[in-house]
This record gives sequence, C-alpha cells and structure tokens, in this order.
Amino acid sequence: MQITVRKDDLLKKLRENRDKHHTVFQASLRGYSEHCHEILAAHIRAIDSGRTPEIRITVARPEDHTRDYDRVIGMLEMHQGDTFALDEVMYAQYVDDDWGWKRQWLKLSSEYAAGATIANYGRQA
Repeated sequence: MQITVRKDDLLKKLRENRDKHHTVFQASLRGYSEHCHEILAAHIRAIDSGRTPEIRITVARPEDHTRDYDRVIGMLEMHQGDTFALDEVMYAQYVDDDWGWKRQWLKLSSEYAAGATIANYGRQA
C-alpha cells in the first residue's frame, strides 16, 4: 500500500522525531559518561587500596542516529513536488518513528537516561 502525504506535513513530523531522538541521545551520552566515570573510579579506588583487580571493561555506547533523520529531511527538502508518496515501511519510519534500530536504541537509552527517554517516548521505552 502507498499513500501520498503533503511534503510540509512530513517534514514537520520528521523534524519533531529528529529533535526527540537528538534530545534523548544527548541525555544518554551524559548518562553513559557518568556511568563510565563511576566504573573507572571504582577500579582506581581498588588499585589505590592495594588490590590488584583484573580489569575488563565493556560498556555499550549510546548510538546517534540523527544522521538517519537528516538524510531523509534533506531528501525531502530537495524533492520538487508538494506531496510525497510513502509505502508502509517509509510511513513506519518517518511518521511513526519506528526504525529498524529503534527498539534496541530505546532500551540502551533508557539505561542511561530514563527520564529523558520517558519524557520523549513515554512508558513504552
């Protein structure tokens, strides 16, 4: 199935979705940084106290998908017409903000920035 949407309406929705994503990413990045500092500080305290811990650190880094939004917004801005055809997949991504990476991204973002994630995406995050 395909639908036709007004270009301006689609651009507005994409920009809103982009802004929400970027806000949560920035908050998640701050949470990630704080988390890393806490882990490293704990290891430093252990070493300073004379212990010799084996240190292996793997911390999942937040992902920024702002460029995904920017690419689609740029393409739409270049589009010559006043309307744009969307198929079901495009509608899910551009309007419903349901990208292939979204569920995993929300899960990780919730770990680092629960407040910002809930404020922007609700409890389903």
